[in-house]
Amino acid sequence: MHLVVIGAGHAGVEAAHIAAKMGVTTTLLTMNLDQIGQMSCNPSIGGVGKGHMVREIDALGGVMGRLADAAGIHFRILNGSRGVAVRGPRAQADRVKYRLEARRLLENTPNLHLRQGMAVGLRWRNGTLGLEGVELEDGSFLPCDAVVVTAGTFLNGCVLIGERRVEAGRAGEPASIGLGKQLRALGLPWRRLKTGTSPRISRASIDFSKLEAQPGDVQPRPFSFFGPGPSLPQVACHIAQTTKETEAAVRENLHRSSMYGGHVEGVGPRYCPSIEDKYVKFPDKERHQIFVEPDSLETDEIYLAGLSTSMPVDVQERMVRSMIGFERAEILRPGYAIEYDAFDPLQLCRDLSVNGLEGVWFAGQINGTTGYEEAAGQGLLAGINAVRWLREEEAVILQRDQAYLGVMIDDLVTKGTDEPYRMLTARAEHRLGLACDLADVRLLLVAKAIGALSVTEIESVERRVLWRARLRVQCDESWVSRTTVFGPIALESGLSLASGLTLAELLRRQHITDELAEALLANLPVWNESCGTDSREWERDLLLFEIRYAPYQARESRLLEGQRAWDHVKIPASFRIADLPGLSYEVKEKFAKHRPETLGQASRIPGITPAAVTLMHLLIAKA
Repeated sequence: MHLVVIGAGHAGVEAAHIAAKMGVTTTLLTMNLDQIGQMSCNPSIGGVGKGHMVREIDALGGVMGRLADAAGIHFRILNGSRGVAVRGPRAQADRVKYRLEARRLLENTPNLHLRQGMAVGLRWRNGTLGLEGVELEDGSFLPCDAVVVTAGTFLNGCVLIGERRVEAGRAGEPASIGLGKQLRALGLPWRRLKTGTSPRISRASIDFSKLEAQPGDVQPRPFSFFGPGPSLPQVACHIAQTTKETEAAVRENLHRSSMYGGHVEGVGPRYCPSIEDKYVKFPDKERHQIFVEPDSLETDEIYLAGLSTSMPVDVQERMVRSMIGFERAEILRPGYAIEYDAFDPLQLCRDLSVNGLEGVWFAGQINGTTGYEEAAGQGLLAGINAVRWLREEEAVILQRDQAYLGVMIDDLVTKGTDEPYRMLTARAEHRLGLACDLADVRLLLVAKAIGALSVTEIESVERRVLWRARLRVQCDESWVSRTTVFGPIALESGLSLASGLTLAELLRRQHITDELAEALLANLPVWNESCGTDSREWERDLLLFEIRYAPYQARESRLLEGQRAWDHVKIPASFRIADLPGLSYEVKEKFAKHRPETLGQASRIPGITPAAVTLMHLLIAKA
């Protein structure tokens, strides 16, 4: 068995690594071995929703969390003052170090081979059945039994700066024309999407004394549940603001931008708009925040997150120098837009294999997503499921209540997307149960089934599970009254303790502060034992979250029972939906377009009514 992964961006790194870890001989094919794991846009990993996925990737045996820890130079927990469910870890990474660490890790992974070259086509024995391998531009041929395509922005890619339009996968690298043409010729529905980058500035040309410093967390919180954690020196980021002069520079030159000058066909990301879009779509907003992020400890480059643009270089210089602290700024690399082919994710199965192309999986921006984390999550699951297909094993399908990764895949293959898809916590209706700090526990059984984690790593998760269970039992069994050790501490909170209560009942009360909670927990024997994590503060927060949100999670579990039943009812492939009685034309049309594999998936298609799903269930039962 041999698997080829095309593309060595964040999706390709995960797909190749996990497949090799699962024991399958894997070749990672990339145009440039020096660009493995390249951070083409801003040098950061994680955030709200995205950070949740990085933790899930790590919990299943992926590498993004470990690489972020090894290359991280600025760590922050976003939404730190809010509930545990919506906190999101984020790290500023050393772009150079991240790329080097990614290559080093892959070069030392058994069963994994790196190969430089450009794929120009896939070859099957009979039409699109019986995959034989991958044809390369140099005339050579890579035989394989399965392939994961993670082409990023390279398929018919085109870089745009003002009126200039150059075929490229990203600045300075060629586009993948041959493979892009073949996939179009196979009849796969496709569309043009767009993304963009911001200009990089010389550090020495910025007056940081005029900027607002944004330090990282005093104690960096690692992404990985298993790795050694952050080790590089930590640096501050800064915040700048656009000005009236910035707005004037943009508005006076809109006709010269690629986007508004009519040179772009593709749809851009809604939640990461260009500076041109910001001024056009939000005309009442006087200023826009710009995040000043160091690219690397090894270079002088500074990335201006929030200033993505496709303006000509002279306009970019005017925009940048209009901001306070940037009066003498020098642009080292101008920002640009990039347009590329993406293929409709509705033609994917839930395991990310492509309907009608035997042995082929798609992952990353080719499926219409944007972001390193979204790509990495798809790459991981595509790699896992390609291996399981080769072994004739059942695919790993994460449900929406199991993981943000499950939410993303289900959204893509069920609803599709007509713009670059980005993960948001609001997309997860079951987010109360998807706290990122519990991803290792939540996905433990799945991780065991995949088999990519070591015995030591699995045991470390099991120790945490056991310790937390014992902690909860002691909270339920410990009695709080005037005569117990908890009494004096409880009285500080204003309770009379006339009848007493359990420690769990006391901790459930919202007026018990974090400090009081820690003082109470210090009297429990289990609290003073090793918990297998590096932070008692986080363990305290997880315990309070579990205790205080238990009623809401119980209610959600009851609702989920009914929904899970639909997810286990598969729609037979032999069903001719158009011939079924009792279904409206609209329902039949949506079934034909979205091709759901289960009734649960069908129920989440916009426009499919509960009555239609119930009728479909009856028809399946009668068949």
